[in-house]
Amino acid sequence: MLHVLAGEFKSRILKTPHDDSVTRPMGSRTKEGLFNVLRGWFEGARVLDLFAGVGTLGLEAVSRGAIKVFMVEKDRKIFAMLRDNIESLGCGERAIAVQADALGEAAIMAAQPEVNVVLMDPPFALVETEEGLKEVLDQAARTRTLFLGKGFLVIRLPKVSDPPPTIAGFDGPEIREYGNQQNVLLYMPHFESPPA
Repeated sequence: MLHVLAGEFKSRILKTPHDDSVTRPMGSRTKEGLFNVLRGWFEGARVLDLFAGVGTLGLEAVSRGAIKVFMVEKDRKIFAMLRDNIESLGCGERAIAVQADALGEAAIMAAQPEVNVVLMDPPFALVETEEGLKEVLDQAARTRTLFLGKGFLVIRLPKVSDPPPTIAGFDGPEIREYGNQQNVLLYMPHFESPPA
């Protein structure tokens, strides 16, 4: 059973499919670890949640103080559950559900003009192929245009190559491991240092 871990909606249950393998939501331990690492970054933030599923990460961000979270999900049935979860929490002004392909242009346009945090939790079946991983990393690079200041790009992957993937326009990653197939990669947008 999925629930919000902390903040305004702490302990509220989220509607999920009967078969968890459909959405493969981030486990509570991993989610808690991620939000602890980014403590303070969600207060007053604008967030883009790609591959949002039923809202596990995006609604946690809302609960912890984000003022606007754009949650992108393509699957119609999962999207309906995402909307139900937003409605049950009564946070529709802050949580914006967008039915679109997380790898498409509409996903980036949804969050314009800017964000502080981008969350990417792609299906493992997608990133376990070289082509799929490249698509995800290319879309991650496109999110760089949304960062006007400091922030974080977060990607969960089942395994991490050596060396880990770099993303154009970002520094990092810093890698956090939370158990089997629970690798969270943190990137920060790169800004040129002013000339001395």
